[in-house]
Amino acid sequence: MSVKDNFIQHLQAQFPGISQETMINTISDQLICPHRITLSKNTLTKLQSEIKQLYALRSWSEKNLSAQYETTGLPKPANYSVCTSFDFHLVNGDQPKLIEINTNAAFLALGLTLYDFWKIQPATNFTWQKLVEMFREEAKLVGQKEINLAIMDEKPSEQRLFIEFLVYQEAFKKNNIPCSIIDVHQAADLKPGTLIYNRYTDFYLKEPQSAQLKALYTEGKLHLSPTPYEYFMLGDKQRLSDWQKQNELPVPESLLKIYDLAEADREQVWNERKKLFFKPKASFGSKQAYNGASMSRKVFDEAFAQGFVAQEYAPPPEVDVLQDGQNLRLKYDLRCYAYKDELQLVIARLYQGQTTNLKTIGGGFAIVDFV
Repeated sequence: MSVKDNFIQHLQAQFPGISQETMINTISDQLICPHRITLSKNTLTKLQSEIKQLYALRSWSEKNLSAQYETTGLPKPANYSVCTSFDFHLVNGDQPKLIEINTNAAFLALGLTLYDFWKIQPATNFTWQKLVEMFREEAKLVGQKEINLAIMDEKPSEQRLFIEFLVYQEAFKKNNIPCSIIDVHQAADLKPGTLIYNRYTDFYLKEPQSAQLKALYTEGKLHLSPTPYEYFMLGDKQRLSDWQKQNELPVPESLLKIYDLAEADREQVWNERKKLFFKPKASFGSKQAYNGASMSRKVFDEAFAQGFVAQEYAPPPEVDVLQDGQNLRLKYDLRCYAYKDELQLVIARLYQGQTTNLKTIGGGFAIVDFV
């Protein structure tokens, strides 16, 4: 059997409430990597240290940028955010370099399942109990006496990782936590005070289709986690530029040089473009990301007009694997999930090409063994 078939078999045993047909239809062939990444425990210590230093900069954002956040018309919440990820490349062997902070990161629940599948205990000792407790803490912070959850996205059943929504729902059910899965347009149907695990990627609720949700959230009738506030303080790529300019707190070693194209010298950036990676400020993953080494002048000029940042290029680490009798060299990054400043789980994404893609034979999500 293939790795996908074996993983589905494992998932069925763990979550019998999800049908085999659903699993077959929603788990892509290259989602689960048949390989693993092995790193030193010293690398894990460095990742933990960098996450704490990066999260400390959130306090600088709160102190200096709260007035700017208020212009969004969105409230400051009482809770934090579940499922944040600090995404790193490793350079010179074991030096973490931050690629982005993703306050809406997928695959934490499936990541735990993946460690279970390979019968490896995460080096961070993260467990299903701790995952559920994170949601309980968020519910307590927003004032829920009895936890009530919903998982929300745009057309959730059409999302690439819809299977993870079902895994969360089943995991919550095991812990006697009611949880529905809804489309963003169904927010008004929820019980007042519901805490929404928010996988919707309109981070500031700006789109017309978000108007109803924004009103309910602003009026305190529904709660979100992750929140727009957390995205503003940590995930918005403008923060990467802001943090480098400030001198109140130490700048972490993992923070790469970055240009805000709204204020950078165009010709200077053009001359340095081959050492830079271009991406929109308000984006996630690899959407609209460009390697400057292969960027045309037309695309470059468009990036200046569209609110991009240009980040120092830190090449992804590579690993040699044997796949179907062939030697392959795959790139990878490290997705480091954290709640506040505590590292929970590390998952690698293996791929070939310019960016992570979940389309590479032999690639996909992989566990990381720290030895």
